Amino acid sequence: MHQTTEQKFLALVPALPDRVVTRSKTSFDPRSDLWEWSDGPFIAHVDFTLLGVAGASYKSSLKAALLSYVTGHSSSHVENLFGAFIHFLNSAPKRDTWAINEQAVADYAAMLAPNEKWRIGTLNGLLQKWVDLQLPGVTPECATYLREHRKPGNTKGDAVRTRDPVKGPFSEAEYTALYSAANAAYGKGELPLWTLLLARLLLACGGRISQYASLKLCDFNPQTSVLKLPQVKTGLDHARSSFLEFDISAQTSQLIVAFRDELLASGAADDSAFFSTDLVMPRGPRKSIRSEGDLFLGHCTPGMLSLWFVQLMRDIAPPTARLDYAPMPVAPKRFRYTFGTRMAEEGASKLVIAERLGHADLQNVDCYVSASPKIVESYDKALSKFLAPLAQAFKGQVVEDEDHSTHQGAPGSRIHDFRVTTEGLGSCAGKASGCGFNKPVACYSCFRFEPWLDAPHEKVLHRLEADRQKWSSDDRMAAINEEPIRAVKEVISLCAQIWSQRGREEGAV
Repeated sequence: MHQTTEQKFLALVPALPDRVVTRSKTSFDPRSDLWEWSDGPFIAHVDFTLLGVAGASYKSSLKAALLSYVTGHSSSHVENLFGAFIHFLNSAPKRDTWAINEQAVADYAAMLAPNEKWRIGTLNGLLQKWVDLQLPGVTPECATYLREHRKPGNTKGDAVRTRDPVKGPFSEAEYTALYSAANAAYGKGELPLWTLLLARLLLACGGRISQYASLKLCDFNPQTSVLKLPQVKTGLDHARSSFLEFDISAQTSQLIVAFRDELLASGAADDSAFFSTDLVMPRGPRKSIRSEGDLFLGHCTPGMLSLWFVQLMRDIAPPTARLDYAPMPVAPKRFRYTFGTRMAEEGASKLVIAERLGHADLQNVDCYVSASPKIVESYDKALSKFLAPLAQAFKGQVVEDEDHSTHQGAPGSRIHDFRVTTEGLGSCAGKASGCGFNKPVACYSCFRFEPWLDAPHEKVLHRLEADRQKWSSDDRMAAINEEPIRAVKEVISLCAQIWSQRGREEGAV
C-alpha cells in the first residue's frame, strides 16, 4: 500500500508512553486527547480535540513536543503553548503544504494586530522545540526564520503606567470608596465574609490570586497577626515551598480569627484551605481530579476563586468618575497593581517593591515608579471631588435621641468620644458586638450608626480636621480621615435639614 507524505511523517513520531509524571509529581496518560493534571493550586486542561479535522495531522507531534514541557515547566506554560498553536492554526491563512514552513509563520505574523504581536514569541518557543526534537510537521527553515526575526514580547505594565481605569490601579478615591462599600455590604449580609477578607488581603499584601488560592488556615498566626503568603512563581516544587510574611491590621485580624474559628468549629483542620471549594463555590466543582494525598485537596483553583470574587464584588462596586460614574471594574490584578503603585508613591525602592510583590527581578516593577507622584496626586485630587458625592460616606440613620434608637440605651449601644465631650454622640444598632473599629471615627461611616439629632457632631468634625492638619506634610496619613470627615459633615447637614424642616413646620402652624 502506497503511503502518503503525511503518513510517512507520522511514522517518525515516537510512541507516547502510557504515563507521564509532571513537574508537580502528578501523572496522566498522554495518549488521551484530554490532558488533565493538578499543579499546585492549578488544574491544567489541554484538550486536543480543539485541533479539529484541519489540525488532526499535527496531534502526535504536538503531544510529543508539549511532553518535554510537562515534566519541567508549570502547567500554565504548557497551556499557553497549546493555546498559541491553536490560535495559529485557526488564524493563519490556508496553506497548500502540510508542514508548517517559514511562509506560513510570516503570513500569520502579518495578519496579527499590533497588540497581538507577542503571540509570535510564544509560538516560537514551541516550534523551536518541535524542530529540535526532529518531529514532523514543522520545517527546519521555519525555526531558522523565527530565530532571525525579532519577536516582540507581551507589553507589560501598560495598565499601571497609564493608570487604566478598567485594568489599572485604583485611584485613592476609588480605593476608599471600594473599601467602604465592601464593609457596608458585609455588614448588611450582602457579601460573604470570605469575599470581604479576600478584598482586604488583596489590598494588604498585593499577592496574585493563585497565592490566595494556596492559603491554608495555619498560614495566619492569631497571636502575632502575621500572614504567611505562599509564593507561586518561584520555580520550586510547589506554591507552598516558600512564603512572604505580612503584618495584618488589628481590624482585619479580628475578622480572620472569627472566620478561622468558625471553620475549625465546623470540622476544618489547621491545614485546610483558607478559601475552600465548599466555601466559595455554592454548587462545588464540576469534578475533582485531586487525590487524597494532594496538598491542595479542597482548595479553589485560582480561576474559580477569581471568578466568584469578581462576581460578588461586581454587585457592590461603587461608581467611578473615570468611567462616567459607571460601577468600577473589580479584578484581583487591580488590587495588586494598587499595592505596587501605593508603595512607589510612598517612596519604596524598586528592590523593596519587587520583594513585596514576589518578583524574582526588577524588570516588572518599572511601571510602578514611571509616573511622577505629583502627577498622581493632582490626578486623584481632581477626581475625588467628582466621586465624593456618589460615594456617600454616612450610611446610617439619624434618630431623635437615645430613647428613639434601636436599643434605647442598652449596654454597648452608646457611642462616646470623651476627647471632645462627655455627652453621647449616637447609638450602635449592633450594640458594638464584635466591632474592632476605631470609635467613634469609624462609626460615622458605618451603616449601624444612629447619630442623635442634638449631639455635638461639630466638635467631632473640628477634632478630625485638627488631626488631619497635623499630618499636612504627609498626604497619605492626612487622607486617612477624609472619609470620616465627609461622613460627619453629612450627619451635620442632615441634622441641619431636620431642624430647618421643623422650623418651617412650626412657623406654618
